[in-house]
Amino acid sequence: MNKLTIAAQTIKDRVSALDVGNALGLNVDKHGRCSCPFHNGKDRNMKLFPGNRGYSCFVCHASGDVIRFVQEYNGCTFKEAVNWLNNAFNLGMDISSPMSPYERKRAKFAQWHRKNEQDFRAWKDRFGFDMALLADDIVRILENIRDEKRPRTYGEWDSDFCVAVELLPEARQFAEDCMMECMKEVQN
Repeated sequence: MNKLTIAAQTIKDRVSALDVGNALGLNVDKHGRCSCPFHNGKDRNMKLFPGNRGYSCFVCHASGDVIRFVQEYNGCTFKEAVNWLNNAFNLGMDISSPMSPYERKRAKFAQWHRKNEQDFRAWKDRFGFDMALLADDIVRILENIRDEKRPRTYGEWDSDFCVAVELLPEARQFAEDCMMECMKEVQN
């Protein structure tokens, strides 16, 4: 992993194809559609998506992320496209110097975290409602521990009581988030 790879991932996370289309002067409508610059289409047959979803043409089937869009549009290399996006959107990333050991460790952690977050999302989509019930059970268990181990006199602190009190706010927030996600699933 090098700085160019990290910069590319950062750009994909921060810059949408919609932003790039506007920066390049394409006539993008409010739905993110524009004429495809790759096959010189006259109709609005290219969709520039918000977020990190990239772009797609429904006629010539050109598609990809923001870096590929800049590469194809400007006819440049991957590195040139990353540099162009870094400068065009004032991201201020230093791509040219080598990575320090600290930056390398941080990059590996970010990569691990991103992978685990994707695994968690897939697991949540599959077991979302069960997870909400489980989170609610955890809150109930922590509340029971807190009530049962509550100190009766000053200085009689039980470690289970301290842990339960410390974890309860996060557990409640997690349970609430799970229920909100389930509500969204039910409404869709």
